[in-house]
Amino acid sequence: QFLKEVVHTDIAPAIGSLVFATFFASVATYGTSRVDAINRIFVFGLIATFCCLVGVGLPMVNGSNLINQSDWGMVYPPVISIGILSFGAQNVVPTLLQYLNYDPLKTRQAILFGSLLPLILYTIWEAVFLGLIDTSTADGSKMEVVSVLGQVGGPVVTDLVEVFSLCAIGSSMAGASVSLVDFFQDAISILSKKEIPNQSQSLPLSEEGVLSGNIRTRILAAALALGPPVILSYAYPDIFLVALEEAGLLGGVSLYGILPAICILSLRRSSMEGANTQATMPGRLGGGDTILIALVAISSALVLPEIRDLLWQ
Repeated sequence: QFLKEVVHTDIAPAIGSLVFATFFASVATYGTSRVDAINRIFVFGLIATFCCLVGVGLPMVNGSNLINQSDWGMVYPPVISIGILSFGAQNVVPTLLQYLNYDPLKTRQAILFGSLLPLILYTIWEAVFLGLIDTSTADGSKMEVVSVLGQVGGPVVTDLVEVFSLCAIGSSMAGASVSLVDFFQDAISILSKKEIPNQSQSLPLSEEGVLSGNIRTRILAAALALGPPVILSYAYPDIFLVALEEAGLLGGVSLYGILPAICILSLRRSSMEGANTQATMPGRLGGGDTILIALVAISSALVLPEIRDLLWQ
């Protein structure tokens, strides 16, 4: 829709998706600083349009609509599933840590505040969204909310919603794309080291490394990271929402809860066996092994019912 407005002609969704993915693949190829610059623009646009839309819609929110539409039975599994995938940050930790000069304290602060800010913004947006719609007379669709806002703010509201959606998707895509490209670059580096024993170090992820000879590797990594999702989206246009709702809890909790905790426990065991003293890493999570074991237990409790349903469907 955005490209349609820019070029003033109809563009097939498949072409728009390809242009969108190609743009972020190209930016991710040149490293984290380029992505950060683009992401700042998206975040600025997101906050600006958010403030405008909330400013228009907040005075019209009806508190009774919020109470009448509450359904706590939807918390598990749909809300937890989507929430974990939306605010899970483990996949960007390696890239973020490198970008912040391997400072674990700054990285932890960036993850914490980088997750809290979107949570606050989207909670307010959902309150406005749900508070505007009377379920007894409406279907609660997105377009109806836009229509209600448009009655007060005029046609400009429709444009603001489109820009808001673009910035929200773009800011998410920026971080996801560069982290995936870095992941595949690491994988390619490891495979190259196995094939070439004399290679003593992996390909660097720094901006200097990208510009000094890793551009081909980055291009290959970008193709491997973003190519398959584009192909899948062509074959199954609704696969993202289906996967987010149906498989998000199982995959998200396993990837962001169980596996990281087990990896840290294993790393601590091996570190203690390989040295007489155990160095304390700055910014290390408090609670020792107990908190990690508790994380595995809670995550397993969330996942096991889903596994049971999949096996006995």
